[in-house]
Amino acid sequence: MTDDQLRKLEVARRRALWALTNLKPGDPGAVKVLVELDEVDQALEDLTTGCELSSQELIAAITTQYHNGILLVVDESIPEPWRQRFWAASVGSTRLAAGAYFVDFEKFVLTWQRELEHLKAHRSSWRDRCSK
Repeated sequence: MTDDQLRKLEVARRRALWALTNLKPGDPGAVKVLVELDEVDQALEDLTTGCELSSQELIAAITTQYHNGILLVVDESIPEPWRQRFWAASVGSTRLAAGAYFVDFEKFVLTWQRELEHLKAHRSSWRDRCSK
């Protein structure tokens, strides 16, 4: 799989996660989004197996640098698929040519954890509905 394919899949995942944001677990409108996320996860499975890092591991894995007193993330130090995930989540965000703001990367990592918890609640709710 190429970087372009990875980028497209992570953009699709990002759009789906944003779509779930305003839906409560159990909302019938979430079904289509959950199916889309399952398809993206399936497509990424071979590519990302063993690449999952905890929040702490991800933060520890990156390289930072100061630029005019501002802490930045060195883009190339963000391991895949996290780099593509961060870029997909950061579209339209302010950044410097030297790199993204570290505080934005930290916010992304924390938000990612909340999004996964929300997604888990949606999937659990859907499984509960299907098992009845």
